[in-house]
Amino acid sequence: MPRAMASSPDRLRDLVEHAVRAAQPAAALRAMTALREELDAFERLQVARALDAGQSFSAVARALGISRQAAHRRYRDLAGVELPDEGAEPKGQARILVTSEARAAVTLAREEATALGAGTVGSEHLLLGIIRSRATTAADVLEAGGVTLSDARRCAQATLVDGAPPPPARAARVASGPRGISAYARAVFEQSLREAVKRGDGFIGVDHLLLASLEDPSGGACRTLCELGLDPEDVRASLAA
Repeated sequence: MPRAMASSPDRLRDLVEHAVRAAQPAAALRAMTALREELDAFERLQVARALDAGQSFSAVARALGISRQAAHRRYRDLAGVELPDEGAEPKGQARILVTSEARAAVTLAREEATALGAGTVGSEHLLLGIIRSRATTAADVLEAGGVTLSDARRCAQATLVDGAPPPPARAARVASGPRGISAYARAVFEQSLREAVKRGDGFIGVDHLLLASLEDPSGGACRTLCELGLDPEDVRASLAA
């Protein structure tokens, strides 16, 4: 069975309390901004899980108190999100489920790539998507290392290509959002499948994505964690424990 989603009520409660009790308006506004991000990621994750469980957009819309058209416009990407090459299991291997949490993390990674002006999704964006998804155990490990979404965005490092970051011109390929996946990120997704098989799990979850994204020290995810002062190998060890 896939691991359950990390519970974030404590985080949400802390942000609400901070916003209400902050002595300075600017501090309250910062807490409100962080709260909106948390709620947005939490809502997307719950919608992904509802759709994954077979709920219709009409049912989702009723639960959210919006029209079906609005729900479809806002969340249609979650209905068909799949990891690239997720069907490329080793020959004879049973098909492995991709959890709703993992698909939500990929969707959030695409949003982060767009916000950062990237033309394709790299492992640095996947790391940001994983942080936003707040899925256990990955979120617990990163939070234990003091990683926050705002700091990770500030420290995000592009994956090296032949020893150098990709040229900025690639950002021109971004339109309504990068559907493209960089060759490096595609290799990360393939590695996540191997991680799942190696651990004997019958699914690809967020933990597998994070483990795979930290496989290559020249990847954007590893370089971002190093910029944050974390050793990627320590993070991998904590996930594998």
